[in-house]
Amino acid sequence: MEGLTPASRDDLPPLGQLVADEPFWRYPAGDAGREGVAHLRVWTTAGPEPGQLAVVTETGLAASVTESAGSILAVLARRFGHSLVLLEHYPAPELSEGAETLDLVRIGADGSPHWSRVWPTSGDNPRHAGLEMWMAAYGHQIVGRAASWFDWREDKDG
Repeated sequence: MEGLTPASRDDLPPLGQLVADEPFWRYPAGDAGREGVAHLRVWTTAGPEPGQLAVVTETGLAASVTESAGSILAVLARRFGHSLVLLEHYPAPELSEGAETLDLVRIGADGSPHWSRVWPTSGDNPRHAGLEMWMAAYGHQIVGRAASWFDWREDKDG
């Protein structure tokens, strides 16, 4: 999913209270009744519209979160309501190449999932500053880094 169009700061609500933290959350993965396992965290949103923001962190156990995004969003919408923003979090791999990422998941009119990069984004993108501000405010809760880390981190692009 490299080269994703960055999300907009307006796509991301302010976080409120953590209402779910399930390190071994099971989700439907594809056909034939398979299941995947991921870390699920859900916060209420603190904006003018009530809702939730869910973060599903890939754990590498069983099925891929990406391949199951549509099913995951449907399950979460039934459980938490339809005013739900879904983010996929991929921690940095310890022994392989790749980078930690955070992507916004949306379902298109045809039912297929679409992703927009929340973090990291290139510094030359016009949406970068807004996304970095959101990460500075809330990223530490999602990816486990100090809030100040998002203020000074340099992108690989400089």
